[in-house]
Amino acid sequence: MATPCFTSERPSQVRCIPPEPDFSEGQHAEKAVWDLLKAELPDNVVLAHSVQVRHGRAEHEIDILVLWPGVGLAALEVKGGQITNEHGQWFQSGSNGGKHKLQDPLAQSQGSAHAFKDWLSDQIGSPLTSRFAYMASFPYSVMSAEWVKTGSPRALFLDQNDLKSPAERIRHAIETEGGGAVPLATRFLERIIPRLEGSLDQPETSAAGYEEDEEKQDRLTERQAVLLGATRSLTRIKFTGGAGSGKTWLAVEKARELCKAGKRVGLFCYNKGLGMHLSNEVLRWKSAKPAFTGEFHEFVKSLGVPDGVGQEYYDVEMPRMLKELAIAQPASHRKIRRRHRG
Repeated sequence: MATPCFTSERPSQVRCIPPEPDFSEGQHAEKAVWDLLKAELPDNVVLAHSVQVRHGRAEHEIDILVLWPGVGLAALEVKGGQITNEHGQWFQSGSNGGKHKLQDPLAQSQGSAHAFKDWLSDQIGSPLTSRFAYMASFPYSVMSAEWVKTGSPRALFLDQNDLKSPAERIRHAIETEGGGAVPLATRFLERIIPRLEGSLDQPETSAAGYEEDEEKQDRLTERQAVLLGATRSLTRIKFTGGAGSGKTWLAVEKARELCKAGKRVGLFCYNKGLGMHLSNEVLRWKSAKPAFTGEFHEFVKSLGVPDGVGQEYYDVEMPRMLKELAIAQPASHRKIRRRHRG
């Protein structure tokens, strides 16, 4: 089975939808035709791969859709392997020698093209009057230039040899065999493209995303629910475990639970990155929030303890100054109603 080959003197600027199609293991033929068209068609052409069309109850797929401003549209049904026709019946055979009946490729393309045309007219609110050709491509087969079959003009087929200059063949098919009265206008093409792409963006500050995150946090696993429930009557809790074991999650959930209960809560950590993460998590809460969230060092500074550096400061000086500051506070300020360490 020979693979079509070509040479191109320029990099392709054809617009592709999607930009990098994900061709599966069984789509070698489609990829071969796609690459040939992408390299040979003019820069203003748009190529769309695997266009799914549902019109009414019927489902269709256009393997490759060509949208050519100033010319028209073409829907290509691609068939790999060796394609033959015996007494009006189409057959397809592969490298393993197996042979099976094939639905008429041109009729299949015709049905997909008509479904797309009807669907698009419904979407845009006006009929598609541009020239539109339905075609079939056999990248690994050869058809005689004189081949004839009723209802199947040779001009609507692209065989291995035709794919050496596909732009000329497709344009000829659209202009001589395509239904429709006028070329495809650029402004009309720009109305079609968004419906082919179906782009779906989400803003980075999507409230829906935050709500989804909070809903996920509310759905506790059975084990986590048991652990949290066991802490309700305890004043000091310490969770230990390796990275990814859920310590931070449990600490955040415990803080949320205490806040909902009307407690005055501090959510502390000893890492700047983790502090930012905790602050972002707390910002999404709909319920009451902790009195302080972030690095313990920043909390101590907010109380008036002078800043410092070095291990001696963190291990000795800062705890001493914090203790002295606490002793000087009124008794009501020193009372700790509930303490949790994550």
